Amino acid sequence: MRHLEAKKRCSGPRRALLLLTCAILVPAEGAQADEAFLYSGQPIHPACVHAIAMHQGDAVPVTTAVSLEGCASSERSRAKVHYEAGDLAVIEDDALLAGGSFGYRVISRLDNGIFGLAIRRVRPDGSERVSLAAVEIVQRPMILHGSVVQLQQLELLGELWVPDMELTSFRTAGNRVHFVSGVGPDRVERDVDFTRLGKMRK
Repeated sequence: MRHLEAKKRCSGPRRALLLLTCAILVPAEGAQADEAFLYSGQPIHPACVHAIAMHQGDAVPVTTAVSLEGCASSERSRAKVHYEAGDLAVIEDDALLAGGSFGYRVISRLDNGIFGLAIRRVRPDGSERVSLAAVEIVQRPMILHGSVVQLQQLELLGELWVPDMELTSFRTAGNRVHFVSGVGPDRVERDVDFTRLGKMRK
């Protein structure tokens, strides 16, 4: 199992419960999961993830969903996507973000189809905030022009903010991600179960 490290500093409260990852900054093992995080054969636009992600000031995950068809055809998805560190999909859209940038990387896909995402927000002042989210692509029935149709939706199941970290490494194994934060006497190890994170809305 390969260990990945990043020295990039992330912003956020120091709560040991949320010591999850700055590993969004480097490719995660099993990054091929990105290939399945698609809509109409294309990677899901970061603006669609942004539509369901928590925002500054949110303290708990909010159950919400976005129609992928509606999002893909909306103004929000016209923001140009560029990639950092290979597979971190990033947008910079002043109208949508009021400065800064927003990006995500798929770091795991569970055996029940839930995706684990690492999400990075860069604020207008250059500071960063990172979160870990469990999302799902589902088919939902909707009435369109008097007929019932099945539309794909992206649903947020749970999200956790990540606190300040100087150094982080992680490795994935099935539904679990193992994180190491800090060095020496400040070294802390945590395991995150995406299955449990995915049940936060229930």
